[in-house]
Amino acid sequence: MAHAIIRGANGRRHEVEFGNAPVRVEIYASEETVEIFIEADFETLPEERRRFAILNIRRHQFKRSHRRNSTTCRKAQ
Repeated sequence: MAHAIIRGANGRRHEVEFGNAPVRVEIYASEETVEIFIEADFETLPEERRRFAILNIRRHQFKRSHRRNSTTCRKAQ
């Protein structure tokens, strides 16, 4: 089951539960950032009522994390 959890600067936790709904994932990259967009209910609800989460991070942070995780996965095999 897909879900997203964030904690803001005020300490409050926010969750987006996607349940068993079909989920669309899109990844956009520029020279500076990587954006991951996750959206549910795209087949049944108008855009303003769909559940979604957007993660926007600096490209070098994404690359570093991806490289580290790839190395860990290869070692596990």
